[in-house]
Amino acid sequence: MTKSLKEKISILIKKFEIGKFQDVINDSLIILKKNDNDFLWNLAGLSFQNIHQIEKSINCFENALGLNPKNFSASNNLGLSYKKLRNYSKAEEYLQISIELNPKYVNALVNLGNLKNETYFFDNAISFYNKALILNKNLPLIHLNISSVYQSLNKINEAKEHLNKAILIDETFTIADQKLTTLEKYDEKNPHTKMMVYKLEKLKLNENQKVYLHFGLYKAYKDLKEYKKSFHHLKSGNQLQRKLLKYDIDQHKSLSKKIKSIFEKIDLKELQQSNGGENNIFILGMPRSGTTLIEKIISSHSDVSTISESNFIPEKVYKYLKKDSESLKNFLKSDFKNKYNEFIKSFNIKGKIVIDKTLTNFWHIGFIKIFFPKAKIIHIFRNPKDNCLSIYENLFDYAEGWNSDQKELAEYYLIYKDLMDFWNKLFGDSILNIKYEDVILDTETKIKDIIKFCDLEWENACLEFHKNNNPIKTVSFNQANRPIYKTSVNKYELYEKELKILFSKLI
Repeated sequence: MTKSLKEKISILIKKFEIGKFQDVINDSLIILKKNDNDFLWNLAGLSFQNIHQIEKSINCFENALGLNPKNFSASNNLGLSYKKLRNYSKAEEYLQISIELNPKYVNALVNLGNLKNETYFFDNAISFYNKALILNKNLPLIHLNISSVYQSLNKINEAKEHLNKAILIDETFTIADQKLTTLEKYDEKNPHTKMMVYKLEKLKLNENQKVYLHFGLYKAYKDLKEYKKSFHHLKSGNQLQRKLLKYDIDQHKSLSKKIKSIFEKIDLKELQQSNGGENNIFILGMPRSGTTLIEKIISSHSDVSTISESNFIPEKVYKYLKKDSESLKNFLKSDFKNKYNEFIKSFNIKGKIVIDKTLTNFWHIGFIKIFFPKAKIIHIFRNPKDNCLSIYENLFDYAEGWNSDQKELAEYYLIYKDLMDFWNKLFGDSILNIKYEDVILDTETKIKDIIKFCDLEWENACLEFHKNNNPIKTVSFNQANRPIYKTSVNKYELYEKELKILFSKLI
């Protein structure tokens, strides 16, 4: 490598580090016309990844490996790109190659652990995380990841142990503080509350780090029944979170109008495929509406497995909703059903019936009806005030913006309700609508109704769902791992005055 090329690469690395990804791509491609270099192809690929042009990133990483098959970093990054496309088999192939090329490459071990976690191979995930920890035990992110696996498996003590290790390694790694609060029941003797206050007041933190502490302190003070302090931190955390996100509620309003206009015009009988979905159950609704509880109940049946919130259908459908009408028509006549079925084969599935609990599938019920006409669709809903409070008080891994602002949260809820009214009118009794409060008040009857709708033989395990060890990945793990309880009903009354902007729009 010439001195001049080294200097150019050094400049590009600095641009990459400050987020000038398009500049890195433009400059790299100019240099690569004269100097074919695997490092530069890898850097360009990473830049394409960061601006979500995944297919182009794959091309760059393949070029890097074509020049240097031993470039373990490019192989790792190629695996990540395939993972983003939900091509798990290709992703695993290249991550394994990266580890074979460099058995001490922590990034590839962690990424393979993440892939196994995502596809429910939890023992494998823990194994890869532990291999990474042997190489470097002082990376808080690994402890956070392994904690999430133990939490999914309801091994709470192990989960807390790794979160505490992450906190000891880096006191500014405040996501671990917030995650720990979801596993603890706070009393006056718990020192973690004062620790979070100290961090918030004394440490130099960015706004993301402060958001985690505000949500953590909300939970701690709520447990202590200090509701004024509790809500102060909830409001502060949501306001900070909202500032960090680019979001426009009008985009969701337009999307709803577009979807309804499509299904008001098309001939469903002409497009609906003759079969498909016989072994599929789709559970959907708003976050925190009771969907995880219903997932836990149904997946307690010996014939049922779950892939939880896969997000496969929304990701694929949304691409076509942005295209012209001809592309959408071609998609509706495509073999999407087979692609979906191929996708779920990557998961650790034991039962022949598979639950997909992607909540945002409520946007795409019409598409599900076309591609999976025999699938069971179960919509869960609850008191809108309780539902929206529960959304507002939780910090989700994938924040969108609407859930951090009272006005936008109410508007999004009304969009959801209007769309569900549209689907129910269009498809009638083929959608099972379950009210969460009805399950709480008449548990056995409602669970039997759900199991019957799914065409499953009755098993008592469905009534004793809290006794099984089915993994739960969502923030609702605490609730779904317990017997039915009533304290979540009318919880909104605690904060009715503070949330008057939100609640006034839900009436």
